[in-house]
Amino acid sequence: MKDRRRPSPPPSPSARLTDEEEARLAALRPPSIAAGGLDALLFRGAELVSLVLLVIVTARLMEPSGRGLYALASLTATLCGLPLGAVWIANSVEIARARTSLRELLGASMVIAMVGGLASGALALCFAPLLGDRWWVVALPAAVASFILLGTYLEGLYTGLGHVRAANLIIVGRAVLPLLFILPPLVAGASPRTAIAIWTLSFVALAAIAFVSMRSLVGGPRRPRERALYRRLILSGTKASALNALVMLSDRVGLIVLAIFATDVAVGIYSVAVAGAQVLLVTANALAISTFRRIGGDAREVSAALTARTIRHAILLAAVGGAALLPLVILTLPWTVGAQYDDVPSLLMLLIPGTIFLAAMSPLFTFFQVQVERSGGMFAFAATMLAANVLLAAALAPIWGIWGWRSPPA
Repeated sequence: MKDRRRPSPPPSPSARLTDEEEARLAALRPPSIAAGGLDALLFRGAELVSLVLLVIVTARLMEPSGRGLYALASLTATLCGLPLGAVWIANSVEIARARTSLRELLGASMVIAMVGGLASGALALCFAPLLGDRWWVVALPAAVASFILLGTYLEGLYTGLGHVRAANLIIVGRAVLPLLFILPPLVAGASPRTAIAIWTLSFVALAAIAFVSMRSLVGGPRRPRERALYRRLILSGTKASALNALVMLSDRVGLIVLAIFATDVAVGIYSVAVAGAQVLLVTANALAISTFRRIGGDAREVSAALTARTIRHAILLAAVGGAALLPLVILTLPWTVGAQYDDVPSLLMLLIPGTIFLAAMSPLFTFFQVQVERSGGMFAFAATMLAANVLLAAALAPIWGIWGWRSPPA
């Protein structure tokens, strides 16, 4: 099969990679799949431990109602990053096609993060009054939306460069820093509101650390001399963001519906089950990160073969992880988070099959978004999946609440 990729327009002389940047890209050639995968899995081990500890700490020290508020704040942070979050994929396309200077990509990313974060944060604040006395659950994460986007863009730049280790360090930091920021106030007896306010500062810290590291690698940010770059990144990123948003919201629809029709306690219990399901995606995401540049930048035939292999391994890892996680949760749940979360194993059992399916989506999206730049079919598929989740959740939650198949205890 011939590579039918449409040729990219030639970059302007001012936008081409400099000799120094081309040398850096060559030096950052991704490691072999085995070495890169092992490296990523080691980092993912640290991420996994941090995520589990974060769930235990928030569930145990905040009680189900406080855990529910924390879950809604985390969901708000995710939503604030969705409209323009996938600009990092557009950055990766620019890097793969060698169309833009790395320093100019960094400068454009900072501008888009600042302006886009202010816009998405302002939009989120419009919905805050609808939550009544829980308005701060939306307002606090919305205030740091620009830093949420910047951290995502910097991780994406490292991923696009093939700097797997740096990208994984940022991912681990996204799990470790929230734990480090929220644990001290909870241990000191602070209210959920105070603890969550301090927790939001972890996004600021992560973006600052990642920026200093990126600056030392590629140099300081530079204002793009090609004004069309902003438009190209935003348009391409918005299209990719729509697809990513559909997939990301699929397993979080329940949190939103329960927040509307149930209580903070129900949200807290369900959020622990969702967190357990997300753990299964850790190793699958490690594979996606380690193969991202090869899937996006290699020849079409090589990319397609690598995508298929990555999907098979992701499904296998998620399935084996689910088989091991469920009995572990059943055995350890009572003494880690308490008897108030007794419904978590049953909920997790229902979430595992869908999570195994989601594990296969990440490398497939990389192929269609970056390699062939055609995501229409995947968008329709993800939209159908999300619509089904919304309809079922909205229809069943008012009747059965969190339990789904049986009535809640009196």
